[in-house]
Amino acid sequence: MRKNVSIEDRARAIQRGVRDALRESALRGYLMCVSRDGKIVWLSPDEVLAKFGRSEFANGSANGSAQDTHD
Repeated sequence: MRKNVSIEDRARAIQRGVRDALRESALRGYLMCVSRDGKIVWLSPDEVLAKFGRSEFANGSANGSAQDTHD
């Protein structure tokens, strides 16, 4: 494990991992669940791609300044 990694870099790495997992799931056609207003909501792959932008996922650049994926 790298020791001199800032908390910001670690957070960005986690965000990239989550976005990559969402991208892969959406591209494979899987439904995903999130919590909204204390309830479980299922999102279709199209909803996930619409939320994060199809072009961002299509070219594989689902990294960078990721935001929280759960409402």
